[in-house]
Amino acid sequence: MESLTRRMIFVAFFFGCFALVANRYAPISGVDPLVQKKMNTLATETNLLDAVKFGEDIIEKSKRMESAIAGARVKVVKGSISYAQSIDGYSTLSTQKQDYVARTILKATSFILNTYCKPQRISSYECGLYMSHKLVPGSKLLKKCEEIVNVKTFNDEYRRLLPASYHDGIYSFRKSVAGGELPDPRSISSKFHGMFAQTNEDSKHSVALVQWTQFIEHDLAKTTVQTMHDGTDIECCTTDYNDVMPRYLHPACKPLRIASNDSYYQKNHVTCLNYVRSALSVGDTCNFGPANQLNQATNRFDLSQVYGNHESETFPLRSHRGGKLKSQSFDSTEYLPESQDKKLCVANATVDTVCYTSGDSRVNINPFITLLHTLFLRSHNRIAKHLAFINPDWDNEVLFQVSRKINIKIYQKIVHEWASTVLGSAVQISPSNAKELRVSNEFATAAIRFYNSMMPGEISSQSPKGKFSSVDLEDIFYKPKDLRKKEYFNHLVSSVLLQNAMSLDTSYVDDMAHLLFKTNNVGTDVLALDIQRGRDHGLSSFTNYYKHCTGTTIATWEDLSTVMNPSDLDKLKKAYSAVQDVDLIVGAIAEIPTIPGALVGNTLSCIIRDQISHSFSEHQSQLDPILANYSAARFLCDTAQVLQVQQNIFRLPSVDNPPVPCSQLPTLDLSTLRQALHL
Repeated sequence: MESLTRRMIFVAFFFGCFALVANRYAPISGVDPLVQKKMNTLATETNLLDAVKFGEDIIEKSKRMESAIAGARVKVVKGSISYAQSIDGYSTLSTQKQDYVARTILKATSFILNTYCKPQRISSYECGLYMSHKLVPGSKLLKKCEEIVNVKTFNDEYRRLLPASYHDGIYSFRKSVAGGELPDPRSISSKFHGMFAQTNEDSKHSVALVQWTQFIEHDLAKTTVQTMHDGTDIECCTTDYNDVMPRYLHPACKPLRIASNDSYYQKNHVTCLNYVRSALSVGDTCNFGPANQLNQATNRFDLSQVYGNHESETFPLRSHRGGKLKSQSFDSTEYLPESQDKKLCVANATVDTVCYTSGDSRVNINPFITLLHTLFLRSHNRIAKHLAFINPDWDNEVLFQVSRKINIKIYQKIVHEWASTVLGSAVQISPSNAKELRVSNEFATAAIRFYNSMMPGEISSQSPKGKFSSVDLEDIFYKPKDLRKKEYFNHLVSSVLLQNAMSLDTSYVDDMAHLLFKTNNVGTDVLALDIQRGRDHGLSSFTNYYKHCTGTTIATWEDLSTVMNPSDLDKLKKAYSAVQDVDLIVGAIAEIPTIPGALVGNTLSCIIRDQISHSFSEHQSQLDPILANYSAARFLCDTAQVLQVQQNIFRLPSVDNPPVPCSQLPTLDLSTLRQALHL
């Protein structure tokens, strides 16, 4: 299957190259015909080769700079905030190699921009757009790029709903429409979750909604960060969270600047929090143009966070017996296998952790995610065991592949339940006919991130004896506890089903607002990071996406008076110089839902709905009749050792959503599976 996919990518690359050459003089949307004509005379092969040499020289110089940085001992310390961030954006040798080639091409694009476009008064936007239609000329760089493209099993660049919004047309952060810099991300986020900000519980939705939203994000989006040329992680701040000396600041650094009078960080004298720019992709054709970021995840709902994105990642996760995944057994119950080197955890001698391994490096980010990985592992092995019993002639490979397929279909069915809760039951999601094989940058970088606003600050539950217990989230990011302890496992499951999520709004709990990845009482700010990442990825402003999604133009602050509540609008006015400056993530979480039953506003709904429709691969499946009555509630009965569960797990138990005994929920009947699959 992978070899076929590679051939398809190669064919796409070949015909893409042919089309770009053939259409050299075809009109380019967004570029003035006179500008295009002028650019045709400037972007000659000789000039493009000069640009390539410039890019290669700059990257070579950066390697020498990295040696100086390493000598100054500006590095990521294990157990630090930056170390946790490196796990979040975990890079591989292949992504590091591709990022360096993509950065070289980007530097070459900047050469054309500065040497030819600016002197000719050609706008940066049109220059970047034109260059995105130009192939890298024959060179060592092109050969390196082609080698990368030819071995890809899927196109790993993000797509865009709107053109990239960079100040220089290709890579520098966008600026205010008034001409100055945009406000620092932390100065914006602190207005929403400062020292006296109020956080409110959601009266309807359970933590399961938060858990599943993050789990879905991990399936479709895995943005990795840039590294040094030898794969070393990049640090942008000193160990006491202050600025490093300019000569030791890596070009990939864009740290969060913290004001000296920050309402929270001033007590610890924090002025700098780490942010490393995201790794870049060359896409499926080796062309110049604006930066586009690399996504290590596939665009399909395929449980890649459990099984991995490539066969090379799946193979070591398999037991290679009976079609099962590797697991550890304790008290006759299966759990995720432990990671021996603990590199996917923020572990040290003073922290007692059990570091787990799965198909995604973020498996240990918080207990809710670790739990869901555990449940899908159990589900796979449960299915494999049952299939082996009713089909004794099936070998290990058939058992594994069929079990995986059923497990994925169960997951997809639950995603439909999740989507109805988030977007409103009236919104119908069906697979898109468009053959778009990429995840949108807007979905991955902003829209799906709404769950951070709903994340509770503690994991709390009530025991059968009525005793309440809780664990602070700030203490367990990438510091997982032992799930084999029955009381703790039950505590987690109870929290997922019965604990209130926080309200979806602009207020975040402290654990997310300034204690994310906490080390020595200092953590980072998830909203500020999301704002910075949106600018890094060239996302346009909220008002542009609002118009894209609704057709309505936002020209003044007054135009937002019916879109947001007065309190949030007042904070936005204080944070930004102009309404057109508002970052997508900030405006989107402040937007009031208008669709009946929807959790999110129109902009988030539009972006999420677009991606979901592209991520469902089949209109119909032979497994649909078998899974017709199977639900998220029954899934928990089968994997989480519960005796009863509310019918809609994403909503809290209520009169309209009562707990139902597991015995009354339809089970998974695999007796007709062989016939359905024509095996």
